[in-house]
Amino acid sequence: MKTKLLALAVACATASFAANAAVSDTWSAGAAAGYVYGFDHHDDIDFEKEGYGLKLNGEYNFTNWFGLGAGYDYTAKQHIGEGDDRSSLHSNIAEAYGRFAYALDNNGSDIFFKVGPTVTWASAYGETHHKYGAVAGIGGQYAFNENLAVRAGYDYFYKNMKRDGTRIDNGMFYVGVQYTFGAKKPAPAPVAAPAQKTVRVTENHTLDAGILFPFDGSNLSAEGKQAVAEVVNSSSNLQNTEFEVYGYTDRIGSDAYNNKLSQKRADAVAAELQNNGVTNLKASQGRGKANPVTGDKCNSVQGRKALIDCLAADRRVEVVVTGDTTKIQKQ
Repeated sequence: MKTKLLALAVACATASFAANAAVSDTWSAGAAAGYVYGFDHHDDIDFEKEGYGLKLNGEYNFTNWFGLGAGYDYTAKQHIGEGDDRSSLHSNIAEAYGRFAYALDNNGSDIFFKVGPTVTWASAYGETHHKYGAVAGIGGQYAFNENLAVRAGYDYFYKNMKRDGTRIDNGMFYVGVQYTFGAKKPAPAPVAAPAQKTVRVTENHTLDAGILFPFDGSNLSAEGKQAVAEVVNSSSNLQNTEFEVYGYTDRIGSDAYNNKLSQKRADAVAAELQNNGVTNLKASQGRGKANPVTGDKCNSVQGRKALIDCLAADRRVEVVVTGDTTKIQKQ
């Protein structure tokens, strides 16, 4: 008899749904099934104590450790009396309870204790008797996720029925599958943004005068305007930018002529920078034949044309861009 009842309980539990606690501010509902054993406290009536039970319940979980629940329990297959005086005993139990839990994870796994009042309608011999009593229970559940869990427990129903002056109580072992409505996954812990610091950087751009200007001239060519625009675009990732422009010539010619030409070329590039939106121009200066980049490598070159070709690198305009950027600090 016990084996059949336990097999029935497991089969019913597989197809049932019940309450998942341990997830705050959620509603839950469902069912369970199990094995029932009765207690005849005076042991003065014939009482077949074993039976099965079905359980429906619903709960509201205020926190992960406390909720209020209500349930309906049905017990059957118990008998009292013998022979011609034998009758089946069926109980319908309405229960309300508080549920106190110890949470095991954030999904709803816990161990719990429940207690509350009951009203029982017990039927035997064609009569129905109702009694006020109480329920106390313990159990545990395992949550597969924030919605679905399984629960197993034991409920003891005090004052299930009174027959011939004898109080009959019932205990139920049960298992079930639980479901919670409205459960939300806990928000992931915020990830700290990497620490950053602002640094001041300098970019140096050297523009070939042969591309910028015609020979011995200071009017920007189309290629020269494009080269200046590329300088501005390359600095677009910087903030609080400052621009400086310096013009240079080669060593051929007088200092006065070279200083004047280099200044005109520096001013032409500065004006084109402003045409491209540059507003913070700190310097526009012609430096003539100062700071040659060719050094003395052209000293032995013979012939004017060959010397002009050799000194091409000295004929240049330098644009210095200074601005702020951010870098990730190493931890």
